[in-house]
Amino acid sequence: MPTLRNKLAEYGFDSPENHDYAVQRFLTNPVSHVRCLNIEGDAGRRRTAFAHALAQALETCHVLYFEFDAELPKPSVVRVREGEDLPPEPPTSAFDRIMTEACALSEAETTVLILDQMHKSPFREHIRLYEFIKSNVWAYSDVRFYANVSNLQIYMISAEPVYHSLQQHSFRIRVGMSSAGCGFPSATEAGLDESYGIWLEPLNKLLEQLGVSPSLQQYRRLVFDVANYARSREQLRVSVYGWIENIDYNRLMAHVQLPYLDAVLEALVSSMDVHEEIEL
Repeated sequence: MPTLRNKLAEYGFDSPENHDYAVQRFLTNPVSHVRCLNIEGDAGRRRTAFAHALAQALETCHVLYFEFDAELPKPSVVRVREGEDLPPEPPTSAFDRIMTEACALSEAETTVLILDQMHKSPFREHIRLYEFIKSNVWAYSDVRFYANVSNLQIYMISAEPVYHSLQQHSFRIRVGMSSAGCGFPSATEAGLDESYGIWLEPLNKLLEQLGVSPSLQQYRRLVFDVANYARSREQLRVSVYGWIENIDYNRLMAHVQLPYLDAVLEALVSSMDVHEEIEL
């Protein structure tokens, strides 16, 4: 059975971090209201990718996405003369429409609503969302919509802290830009014969120097290039930058990296000599 990490990678979120425990605690803690996940961290739009991948990995029937926009329509003044009819009410807001759709879909099937860029939303929407999670009822004008708490989940993404009371009814999970400290795969995990793995240690030191810890998929792609094609500093740099996410290009090109690049290439030549001797 594939792990959650593998499922997330299958749906577009590839990371060495393990979120299994956090997701299980979010799903299993008993609640009487709509489950709400607050996705924090310094990963920027990677948090959005995580939200979409998680919803797909959980085999959700309906995944809805809404992004708040800082540009709000300016209020207009309407003058009504005596004897004239009042103008019709303004059209339903996009946020109200997505909330009512989520409620309607949750009546029969599992539904995830991703609310992105919440720091751009008016604070009153945070309060309305808190009232909804607490009561399971979304209301505007003179209509009310009820959510099925067994089927509906809400994932929030914000560059700033959300409303305190809203956080109190949410589970918080961190998705970071860097995954340093997660360790590196072994030669076997990377798909290499042990005789080719001599250069893995200097390669790992290079990646540590660059401040990255790639996922298994990224790592396998990189070591394939190194084992078969990268034979110079420039070629090694191109492969590292091409396959490893979050690489700082200027840091990779800095003069201080030359000893680390050379160490990989020297170990690579040694491993090729060893492999030739074994074949002979």
